[in-house]
Amino acid sequence: MSTPPDPDDHTSAGPDDTRLRLRAFLDAQFTVLLVVCLLVAVAGGALVYTTHVDPGTETQTRTVSSWTVETGYTHSAEVTEPSPVFSIGDELTDRETYFATIAPELDVAAEVVYAADSAEDVDVAVDSELVVRNVGEEGVVYWEQNETVDSTTAEGVDPRETVSAPFTLNSTAIDGRVSAIDEQLGASPGETETFVVTDVEVAGTLNGQDVTYTRSVEFGISHEGDTYTVSDPGVQSDSDDQQVTEAVERTYGPLRGVGGPALLVVGLLGAAGLVYGRYGGSFDVSEAERAYLSYRDDRSEFDEWITRVRLPPAVYDRPEAHAEELRDLVDFSIDNDTGVVEDPNTGAFHAVAGEFVYTYRPPSVPVAGGLDDDPETGDGSGDPSVDGSDVKGSDVGEGTDEGSGLFTGSLLGGGSDSGDSDDEGDPDDGADESGEGTDDRSDRGS
Repeated sequence: MSTPPDPDDHTSAGPDDTRLRLRAFLDAQFTVLLVVCLLVAVAGGALVYTTHVDPGTETQTRTVSSWTVETGYTHSAEVTEPSPVFSIGDELTDRETYFATIAPELDVAAEVVYAADSAEDVDVAVDSELVVRNVGEEGVVYWEQNETVDSTTAEGVDPRETVSAPFTLNSTAIDGRVSAIDEQLGASPGETETFVVTDVEVAGTLNGQDVTYTRSVEFGISHEGDTYTVSDPGVQSDSDDQQVTEAVERTYGPLRGVGGPALLVVGLLGAAGLVYGRYGGSFDVSEAERAYLSYRDDRSEFDEWITRVRLPPAVYDRPEAHAEELRDLVDFSIDNDTGVVEDPNTGAFHAVAGEFVYTYRPPSVPVAGGLDDDPETGDGSGDPSVDGSDVKGSDVGEGTDEGSGLFTGSLLGGGSDSGDSDDEGDPDDGADESGEGTDDRSDRGS
């Protein structure tokens, strides 16, 4: 009489679930995966083509040359009257304040210079005009008087050649003119301003392009009794970049340069591998394997509803009904408020309700090359313990003499693991054997 195998051993001898599920996934999702691989290959091919074969062009603007024009003033006053600190003929240069009593005339020169990589026929015009006016609040001009103090034009000026336009301002004369105007007008409603406006024009060919540059600069002078103060704006500089727009070959970064070929190779290898595996039979999943995976899914999903218990022989005396799926048996047990028992001796699952025992026997464990085939028949029928259908109540009693007393028939509510237990012999024999095992344990307990 054979001892049923432990289902734990059955499980450990089974296939690698991960590999089996991977094959089932590849078989079921072959079309989707193939399309994804082809799309990856197409995307990689497009990146390779646009990056390495025909990158196309883009418009870029770059500076090829530039020119600069600078305008500024220099000013000085010669001492014409004796004083304790200055001698006649001393020159006071680039000061902010001058003394009107000893140096009333201010010599000013507007200077213009330009720089360029190349220049042709460049003319520079510098016109300076003295403006004296009376201005009120919010910029209201009550009166204004203009006088040209210098007009200079230089032709054929070279780059970095300074063009100077000098003129002289007599602070005493300007102050007298303002006083005369105020006296004639009878009032000075605003504030009197005195300044020189210098208009600069540079025209010619700079760096191969025709250029006409204009700018106005102001040089201020204010009278304060025996002194006068100048407002020098400093050097005023303007520049212009000469740019060209051209089409250049588009460039890409290293990520795209490497990523495109990588996607192409991965996509093509993936598609080739899928096709080879599909038509070479590597992804084929047999019906037995599908049934086994379905059982394993149900076993994992309904684990909390299943208890592993070694059944006593009396359970097998009840009429037996068979469930097609483990989930069917679990649903039935839930509806009938009973539990599902997994017999560790046979691997079968039972639910007892009323006078019947409802049984689900898991499918045979597939192994490499198919099911656990009998070497003689090739259909697995040579091993009566594969699904537990040939294990009888008497066998259970003998094979589990030490564990059959763990749960009694009253605790389980009765049940049977096999509907053909009567075919093997008198159930009383199994009961007697079980009873002997119980008596032995009773004696040990006492």
